[in-house]
Amino acid sequence: MYRILLVDDEALIREEVSENVRWEQYGYELAGSCENGREALEFIEKSPVDVVLTDICMPYLDGMQLAEKLSESRPDIRIILLSGYDEFEYAKNAIRFGVKEYLLKPITACELGEVLLSLKKEMDKEREDREKLSRMKASFHKGQLLLYSDALRNLIMGNKSEEESERELKEAGISLQAAVYCVAVVELDIYTRTVALDEKQKKESALMAFVLYNISQEIVGEAGCGEVCQGKDLRSYILFHQDRRSDLKRRIEDACENIISQVNGIIQLSVNIGVGEPVYALKDIFRSFEKAERALGRHYVLGANRVISSASIHMEKREADVESILERIILHVRENNVAGLEEAFRRLEKTLQEAMYDRRSAETVLQRVAAGLEELLKLCGSEDGGVPSVQTAWEEVLAAGGLEEAVEKLCALCEETAKRLSRGKSKSGKRYAAQALDYIEKNYADYNLSLHSVCSYLNISASRFSSIFKEATGMTFMDVLSGIRLKKAKELLENTDLKNYEIAERVGYNDPHYFSIAFKKAVGKSPSEYAKEMRR
Repeated sequence: MYRILLVDDEALIREEVSENVRWEQYGYELAGSCENGREALEFIEKSPVDVVLTDICMPYLDGMQLAEKLSESRPDIRIILLSGYDEFEYAKNAIRFGVKEYLLKPITACELGEVLLSLKKEMDKEREDREKLSRMKASFHKGQLLLYSDALRNLIMGNKSEEESERELKEAGISLQAAVYCVAVVELDIYTRTVALDEKQKKESALMAFVLYNISQEIVGEAGCGEVCQGKDLRSYILFHQDRRSDLKRRIEDACENIISQVNGIIQLSVNIGVGEPVYALKDIFRSFEKAERALGRHYVLGANRVISSASIHMEKREADVESILERIILHVRENNVAGLEEAFRRLEKTLQEAMYDRRSAETVLQRVAAGLEELLKLCGSEDGGVPSVQTAWEEVLAAGGLEEAVEKLCALCEETAKRLSRGKSKSGKRYAAQALDYIEKNYADYNLSLHSVCSYLNISASRFSSIFKEATGMTFMDVLSGIRLKKAKELLENTDLKNYEIAERVGYNDPHYFSIAFKKAVGKSPSEYAKEMRR
């Protein structure tokens, strides 16, 4: 629908034309009606229209004057003049002011309708041409942008030969004549995680990455210090270039800090930037890119919102320190030492940061801790369903955005595992102690009964058995064995007439003399004295 404005100083004519013309049938909407040209200009200022149907003779501002002003300010508006005068001068001026139709009164609604239909076809054609041209321009711009982006990306990543890169740059209209070049890789923090994104998250991430590209392009463009293109994995690549190396470092620092600040403020997301080393030829730019990517990989241990220069990375890994810390972590888990665990993980985080481990290397170290926990649980036979499995918790560690978060999650997992092992030890200790007591009760008369024979029966090491038996009973194995034997000896002394050597043999002593000494030491009387006293 096209909007049309009716202008005539006679109210009756305005009313008749408004009511008798079937505007919608001809593809129009009557936007309003005005008494004169001045009123019409005010109306159009507030409510734009496509066509003005106006009489010529009107007070204040006539139709010809209105046409003249609209031809200057709004040449896109079509004008149809109505006149009662068939004069050449009027027609000549109408043509000069771009009037589309010059109609003589009186005119019927049907005649006006034909004029409106003809004008509509003309406007439809012009609108279609404009849209087609707009699409062609957009397509051309998109093609040029794609050509520009592909050429720059291929140069940065070293995908093409030197000759092919130079040809692509020329076709894309990119001139890179400079003394020194340096690549920066810019990445939003949300894309560093290893967890797969669903379709909705992919669309959102693509939009955020485009915002990152626009911000980077605007900042670098305004500074006039380089070129920007969208890279793989929703990153943006910046190719800085300058005529002097001394200027390059300052320009890079200013641009990168500005990008981080604006991204933080506009989309409230963290951003990481890896900067490669300067190179001095187009063919070596890919080397700067590779160094920038490696530098970016260190953000995992250093944290977000950082500009990490490849020149600041020291690749010397402190393996000996890491090994020592890992051993301590597993030891603290065994001993359920929470304070020790927290201190060990603080040291581990600091060591990985100082050694500039990349994400993959750091995760390999952390995975060794998780593997150690699984091994401990397997050896101890822990089946506590109340604690998440190590594998489930490890997936949460992998999903962490940085080393600090990953270490925090892994430390929590170690603390839970330590408690789990402690509960398991307590249960198994009580079970072993009960089995040992039962075995002693049944075999105390065997003078060959010993700690070794009980451990063989239970299939457990002597050191571990001694520890858990003492914890469960509060006594050593020998204390318990001696106590049971003396208890049985008292019963026999009280209720039988057996000789001392016979009683000693029945309760597991092969030396009657040693039995008498042990009995008197424990009871304060010899076996004979104890028997006489009890029998009295």
